[in-house]
Amino acid sequence: MPTQTFDFFIDRKITTWVREFHQLEAESLDDAKAEMAARFHDNLCVDTFDEQETLFDTEEYLEPGDNGGNPTAELYSEDDGQLITTNIDLLDSK
Repeated sequence: MPTQTFDFFIDRKITTWVREFHQLEAESLDDAKAEMAARFHDNLCVDTFDEQETLFDTEEYLEPGDNGGNPTAELYSEDDGQLITTNIDLLDSK
């Protein structure tokens, strides 16, 4: 009987940094820095937001302990979309 090829995918939870670009009008750089710092601390940077980029070189895999004990990697069958196992199952089997 000939062999068949089966496809799978792994979903992983990661952390990564995103760089946001902001723009603010002010009388001087010192005034702008003070205003942005105040907005940053008050979480009021929506009005100054311009665009963002993902810093892909900062990606780090999360472990279940970093995720409240929940899985951070899941293996699926691409053929039927069924979840096969998680990295929690790996920890439980050790």
